[in-house]
Parts: sequence; structure tokens; C-alpha cells
Amino acid sequence: MRFLLYLNTIAIVLLAGTLVRLYEGMPLPWVDEAPAVRESEAGLLATATSPPLTIEQYAALNLPLPHPARPLTATPEPDVERLRLLTEGDYPPFNFRNDAGELTGFDIEIAGALCARLKAECSFELRPWSELLPALKRGEGDAVVASMLIPVSGRASPAADSGVVFTERYYSTPGHFATQRANALAAATPAALAGRRIAVQAGSVHHAYVRMRFPEADPLALATLAEAQNALAVGRADLLFADRNVLLRWTASGGGAACCRLAGSSYADPAWFGEGAGIALRADDKALRDRLNTALEELVVDGTYARISARYFANNIY
Repeated sequence: MRFLLYLNTIAIVLLAGTLVRLYEGMPLPWVDEAPAVRESEAGLLATATSPPLTIEQYAALNLPLPHPARPLTATPEPDVERLRLLTEGDYPPFNFRNDAGELTGFDIEIAGALCARLKAECSFELRPWSELLPALKRGEGDAVVASMLIPVSGRASPAADSGVVFTERYYSTPGHFATQRANALAAATPAALAGRRIAVQAGSVHHAYVRMRFPEADPLALATLAEAQNALAVGRADLLFADRNVLLRWTASGGGAACCRLAGSSYADPAWFGEGAGIALRADDKALRDRLNTALEELVVDGTYARISARYFANNIY
């Protein structure tokens, strides 16, 4: 009996000790201490608790304090490339001011499409033709977009300039024949054109080419291209030989639309008609030139070039 009382007394003492430990938050001797709460779990607990735990509560629960919120920093926008383009503004339909005084034309639209490909902001500044390249070399612009012909070895004009480089052509400039709509062009051989009256602008490369290529023809050399066009329209000439792009414009929407059309194939001998018009840049800007060449190729491939060309020439002048 006394033994049972002794066991009961021991049990009561142990139970009392356990209650004291629980009350004081001490771990029980037969229970392993709970592993520390991982920082990630503490964060989840903090976000799941409403309202948030106080610092005292974190300390009482033996939890690590959460990291303070880090302010979000906006990614800075990269610097936008800005290009200053020089042009003449007096050479329709390539670069000119419309009735509203706005600069427009084939050159201007092609330049705008190229700038969009480069993700560059471009602005135009006007200079007289004779001042375009000097202004470029003085650093007053980054490129000249003004239907400037690419210099060709063996051709006197335009002369090559060691301080300037050109992109690949952005349009070609071959010679071409035009006839009245009712007439057909015979085979364009020297024998077939012998004795035929061919209107040309006096002193032009087209005049010289007709004399060289068709020596038996009868060149009708007139002071201006407009006079040569009129000679064909009224029947004073059998043919007109001139720049293809000018003839495309004239026969599509100009005075030649009612009377005349292009005939035969283009004549694109670079020694006579050049390699076409290119964009001029300073000689040390070859990296920009190469990027423009790549952008131009993309415009041709995706059809952007053809759409712009059709608005001015009803044809593709690449």
C-alpha cells in the first residue's frame, strides 16, 4: 500500500514538471526539439497570416524575420539612335514638297522604311544639290538620301570621293525606249532602227548612247527632256530614249499617259547608266552603311519596297 502511494507521488511530481515546461515553452525531455522553420516556410506563413505577424510574434515563434521588400527598378530604355538625313527637296517624284509643304517622294518614303527597320529616329534637312556632300563631310548630317548616283569606274560623273561611301543601289537607272501606244517597237538592233527618228535630250548620256549603239538611227536632239517627250507625243519622233524611271512616271500619270508607253527592254550598262542611286555616308561610317544594306534587302524581300515603288512609278524600279 505504501509502495502504491509512493508511485502515485512520483507520477504527480513528473506530471507537474511537464505542465510547468509546457507553460514556460520549454521542450519536453522525451521529445526532440522541433527543427527550425525554413526561411521559405516562414515567408509563406507570413504571407498567409492576416494581419501580418509582429516582430514580437516572430520572436516568440522562433521564426526568422522576412526580408524587407525590395523596390522594383524599371529597366532603363536603351538610347534611341537618331539619324540626320540630307536631301535636296526639289527633285520630284523622288524628293519634293507637296501642295501642303510637306517633304515627300520616293526617296523620303524609302528612307522612312529603312529607319523603321533600324529602329532609328530620322529627321530630314534640306540643302542645295551642290552642298549635300560638303555638308555630309562637315558632320551636318549622317547620310544623303537624294537620288545620288553611285560613282562608277570609267564614268566621268559623278566622280568618286575618297571621303564618301555608298550603300548598294536603292533603285536602278537604266535607259529605255518609249513609243506611241499605236506603234510597236521593232527589234532594237542597229539595223532595225536605221533611219528611225529617236528623240533625246541633247548632251545627255542617252543622246551619247544612241549615237554609239544605233549609229544608223536619226537622233532628234532637243534642249530639254520635256521637248523630247513632246516630240514623241505629237509624232515628230518615232521613239524616245531616256531614263526609265522618268518615262515610267511620264507614261503613268504625266502628259504621256494618253499617248505613249514603254517598249522593249531596259539598257543597264553601268559604264553608261551607272549602278543606280545609293545613299551616301562618310567613309568612316561603313558599319551604318552595312546595316542600311541589310535593311534594304529586307524591304525588297518582304514587298515593302515594291509597294512604295508602285505609288510613284506603277512599277518596281529596283
